[in-house]
Amino acid sequence: MNLVQKHYSRIDVKEEIAEYCKGRWVAIHCELKDEKGVPIMLRYSPSTRLPLTIDSPTDIDKLLRELRRFRPRSFYATAHTYRNLRIREDTLDRANITSSMPTWDIDSKDGDWRKVIEKAREIVGILEDYSLSKSVFIKWSGRGAHIHINPEAFSEEVRGKIDPLDMAYSVTQFVINRLSPVEGVVVENKIDLQRVFTAPLSLHRFLDRVAVCLTPEELDSFEIEWTSPGDFRHNPRAWRRYMRGEGDELAEKAFFAVGPYISGRRRRRVHKPLDQQINETFKRLGEVP
Repeated sequence: MNLVQKHYSRIDVKEEIAEYCKGRWVAIHCELKDEKGVPIMLRYSPSTRLPLTIDSPTDIDKLLRELRRFRPRSFYATAHTYRNLRIREDTLDRANITSSMPTWDIDSKDGDWRKVIEKAREIVGILEDYSLSKSVFIKWSGRGAHIHINPEAFSEEVRGKIDPLDMAYSVTQFVINRLSPVEGVVVENKIDLQRVFTAPLSLHRFLDRVAVCLTPEELDSFEIEWTSPGDFRHNPRAWRRYMRGEGDELAEKAFFAVGPYISGRRRRRVHKPLDQQINETFKRLGEVP
């Protein structure tokens, strides 16, 4: 049994991934590479052509069997939750998004993980300045970290006034605009209509590390050894906790300052549309939709 098989045979791993992925569009990063040598990421079932979803640990077992020829390795899920994920069009309908997580992607360019933790502390500090502390969690993923705000931190009133995608995008950018530069560390706002991030307890797509979650209070004691497969240290409470309404002040200020997602911004497409990329991958593998 190799590392991937051994890791995903653990019931605690499958239960954690499944609970996190409920209501989210799932993506699976595979070890099989395309003709350009790039590992394949699947977001639709090769058999049904429908969006990948996970609702229970048995769904993970089923996907690992169904996709074994692609050699699945890592599980991802969208920053958004959806009302329905039955057909492809559901993933493109902004009105179908029920919530979205503001997310900061912190990447180490020089391999120094301690700088990532330092930057995470700065982000956490800014969030605390806006009374956000009990709904924030950190997820270490390979070479860097993601900081997320639980979407339940925003009240129904605010969520009714600000579109979930607009809220996640503007809050993320609002904080980034207030960060000080640190050599060797980059913080990005990757929130978009279809963005995915590593699921808790997934293996990293390349490194033999596990995506573990922690609370802001645990940042000072974090060590990279917490991500070791077979001996990882993960706080399952971190991504589940929240205080309803504590994000309202920041959401309103951020939306007023930054504005909605890509409003008034012209972006040149540098990649083919996602559906086109996936269909071309299926065709190369002899599975024409």
